Parts: sequence; structure tokens; C-alpha cells
Amino acid sequence: MADEPQRIKPEVNDLRVLIVDDEMYAVMGIKDAIDWQGLGVTDVCEAFNMREAVKILERQPVDVMICDIEMPKGTGIELLEWVNERSLRMETIFLTAHGDFRFMQRAIQLSSFDYIMKPVEFGVLEQTIRKALDTVQKKKAELALTEQYKPYYELWNKKKTLLSEKFWYDLLAERIVVGPGDEERLPAEYGIAMQADAKLLPVVVSVENWKRELSTRDEEVMEYAIRQSVSEMVVADSSGEVVQTKHGVTVALLYVSPDEEGTLRGGVGERCGRYIEACSTYLNCSVSCYIGEPVLLRELTPMYKALLALEYNNLSESNQLNWLSKQEAEPAADPRLPDFGAWTLLLENGKAEELGARLSASLRELAADRRFGASVLQAYYLGFLQMVYYLLQKKGLSAYRLLQDAGVPAEASPRTLEQMEDWGIRIIRTVHRYLFQEESTIERLCAYISEHLAENITREMLAEHVYLNSAYLSRLFKKEKGMSITDYLLQERMRIARDLIESSTLPISDIAQSVGFSNFSYFAKMFKKVHNVNPQQLRKLSGCPG
Repeated sequence: MADEPQRIKPEVNDLRVLIVDDEMYAVMGIKDAIDWQGLGVTDVCEAFNMREAVKILERQPVDVMICDIEMPKGTGIELLEWVNERSLRMETIFLTAHGDFRFMQRAIQLSSFDYIMKPVEFGVLEQTIRKALDTVQKKKAELALTEQYKPYYELWNKKKTLLSEKFWYDLLAERIVVGPGDEERLPAEYGIAMQADAKLLPVVVSVENWKRELSTRDEEVMEYAIRQSVSEMVVADSSGEVVQTKHGVTVALLYVSPDEEGTLRGGVGERCGRYIEACSTYLNCSVSCYIGEPVLLRELTPMYKALLALEYNNLSESNQLNWLSKQEAEPAADPRLPDFGAWTLLLENGKAEELGARLSASLRELAADRRFGASVLQAYYLGFLQMVYYLLQKKGLSAYRLLQDAGVPAEASPRTLEQMEDWGIRIIRTVHRYLFQEESTIERLCAYISEHLAENITREMLAEHVYLNSAYLSRLFKKEKGMSITDYLLQERMRIARDLIESSTLPISDIAQSVGFSNFSYFAKMFKKVHNVNPQQLRKLSGCPG
């Protein structure tokens, strides 16, 4: 058996172009007219028929192929079919002197990059080559990223839920209550090797932004990669556990023995700093770490809630290391005023009845205090109002409309404890109805997406529209819709495109533009991926001329 040709391994930054045309002067004209160095191309190969092109492709990788469709010894279509059968990674630009729709249709089916009529305008061809090379570079970067994440994919597929993970998940979700004498017994029952006198140092890791759009599956895998890397870099050689909580955040729990308490905190800070840098460099995301205080097992859930509140209120700083102990508490108007930050979380999480009960109890305490006066009631009212305004702004809702619905003039303030309680209860119920019974944030977001499908929609743009940070929005969107924002955008665009193709006579290229695709070949590829039929076939089946 003859030896198979050995493919040359390219350098990392090599870019190679192959020109295929049976007319020698056409090949030479393209080769001489294009500024290859300006495009970053290191090698330009030439072939005058399909056989010569195949020999070159068997020997070395090619990034972009510029190919005449109509050649006597094998057409460009046949050459691209050969390329696709072997899964060679390249972009193909077809040239032809005849506008035959059958050729164009087959070229689209084979996922060619573009289709240019002869005689070729070299300026147009150079711009098309530049776009094709940009696409090649992006695909190379994605491939390198996929190879980098491959170990996490394998671990993710093999991963099984551990008993200890379930314990921590249930404890932080308040499904397990630690009572007297439980601090040693409960961990042992779940197979957790923790010393009886050990404390727990929690670190909340919040993913604030992915630097590239991810599908639902990719986002799930990347979240697993985040947890694994937290275990490797933050927990490291210490004893501890990494858990993803019901709030969608990753928490590292480090077991702190009495003799480690003085030294471990500084070490954890250094680890978190390196971890934040590593996520930006290797996992293409921005994260922040929130470090708590060492606490006993029964004190862990309140400490976790304090860190979660710190994360929720951080709307501007990213890629940061945050210590709970270093947060400066704002001076209260009166030491007996409630913690409105904690109340915000109750209202945001739908616990209207619990918040109403806390409001009533708090006002009863004020009534029993002889030092209570008008100035304290005013401070109480302003603190409560600020809490409501903050939450409504975060959710993109109108405070003015809410006060009208609650039957309270915007300029009126309660003058007695009874008025304060009545006003507060009405506000709580109205906000709860807005957040959980009327149009949700995600529904408003979907309506915005529907109105802007022709634009380049980014996750940051959507987050800004609904006044949420992008990490929290991604978790909320996937929870309600069961898919990532990227997948939802693709599904919506392809649904609208299908409706237009089936029910109108608009040119398919115009339809592609109307749903945000400037590259027709890429639109056709994504359309077939979603609907299992290409746009031209669907138009023909629908009976609409176009």
C-alpha cells in the first residue's frame, strides 16, 4: 500500500490561501492584485484543476480557498464536496461567470462563505477574503478554547451528585437546621470529615460576564469548569467543599481548624486574587470573590446570606476581591431601624408575608420605646421608600405607577405608626404583584428582543435594558426559559425568518437582514440547523415566488 501524504503542520499564526481556476491568467491576476501581506496571509498556493487542488489539500492545511465553479476536470462544487467529506476546516469563496441559481443553491447547501460573479472586482474580492480570514481566526480561537475545556467536558459527563454536596446545598437553602449538638453529628452522617471544633470560611464566587456568547450546553459546562477551578485554586490543598447553591452561585467552604484561623484568611485572599486573574485569562469570563468570616456550622447560613447580599448590591465593580469584614456599614438614622438591605432580599425573593410580619413587629418595637418620635418615623419611612425605589429600579419598574396603584400619593408620608403599617403593607403587596403576578422581567426582555431582532443584540445591552447585572440576568433568564439568551435569540430569529419565507414574497436575503444576519451563507447554515431545511427549499415548498 502506498504511503499516505503527510500533512504539513502549520505555525500557530500561519494563514494560507489556495486559488483554483483552470484559466492561468485568472489565477495570476488574483495572485498579483490582492495585498496578501496586508491581509496577514503567509502563503498563496495555486492549482489549475480539481486534481492539483486535492494534492495540495492532502499535503497541507488551507484557510481560505478561492475557487472557480465551472472547471473541465472537476467543478468547484465537486471540490467543495470532497473538502466537506473530509471535514477540512476552511472557508470557500466561489467565482463564476454565469449566474446559474442551481450552482448558487448547491454552494449554499455546502456552506460556502460567499459567491462572486466574474469579471472579479479585486477590491470586492479583497474585502471578502478579509471577512473569510476573520471567520477562520474566530473558528481557530473557538477550537483552541474547546480543546482547553475538553478535560472539563469529560469530568462534567462523568460527574455524579455526592452526598456531601447535597448536605451543603440543603443547609444553605435552609432545608437543614443545625440545632444544639448537631455540629458534630450532622457532618458525620453525610460522610464529611470535619473536626468538631473546626469553623467554616465561605467564599462566594460570582460570574459577572462571559466574554463570548455561550449556548445553554456550553454555559452549563463552563459553570462546571468554574466550580472545578475553584476547587483547584481557591480550596487548593486546604480541606473544604465547593457547592453550587439554589441561587446559582458557586460557594467554596474551607474547613478552618483553630490553629489555622489566624493564617488561612490571608492565604485565601491571595488564592482568590490569582483565581480572578486566571478566569479572565483562561476561562474568558469576569468573576468576583466575596470572602466571609470563619463561623461555626450553625452560623454558616446567615454568613452566606450576608455574602449574597453583598454580591447582589455590587452593581458596578467587577473582577474584584471583596471582604465582608472590610465593608463599611452606613450609619443608621437610629439604632433601632431595621436592616432594609435584608428586607430587599425578602421582597425580591417573593416573601411578602414574611416581610409584612417583620414590618409589623418592627413598628411594635418602636411603639414600646419611649424615645420614639416624629424624626425616627420619618427616617423609617425614607429607609423603607429607598428600599422600594432601589428594587424597582433594578427590575425596570415605575415607582410612580406603583404608588398610584397602592393608593398612596407620591408626596404623602405617614404621620402615625398605624399609617406607616397600613402604607407599608400596601406597598409590599403591590410590589409583590408587580414582580410575581404581572408581566415578568424576562417577558419584558423577550418583547424587547422581538422589537430589535435586526440589531446586534448583546447580553450587556439586555442587562442594561432591565437594570440587572449581566451575570444575574443570565441565571434568571435560563431559570425561566430553560435556555441561554444566545439560544433564545437564534430560535426567535429563525422562527420569524421561517414565517416570512412561508407567508411573503420578500427576497430571502432581505429576510436574513431583517433578523440580524448580514452574511447570507451563515444565515442559511443556521436556518438549516434549526429547521432541518434550507431557506430556498422552504420557499419552494411554501409556493411563494421569490
